[in-house]
Amino acid sequence: MSANTAARRRPANLAPTLRKQYALTLRECRLSLPVEPPWGPAYRTVEWVMKNDARVQRRVLPADCTASQIADALRSHVPGRRYGPSDDDD
Repeated sequence: MSANTAARRRPANLAPTLRKQYALTLRECRLSLPVEPPWGPAYRTVEWVMKNDARVQRRVLPADCTASQIADALRSHVPGRRYGPSDDDD
């Protein structure tokens, strides 16, 4: 696989797995490819949308995290302040 093909790969959609195995109410859940910075450990970005809240939420996790660790992180996530034109102050 060429470097250009690897760069164009879409992130994995984990929503079906997390809905089925961990009973999370997700519309979509994307896991990025591992990022290896020149300092510190490798990481991945997890982006998800809940069925009852259409806003995208993000979290950074270690690159070697498992599906159960991702599910635990999503369950325990506390959203921060929301910004944007259509977001209301809550």
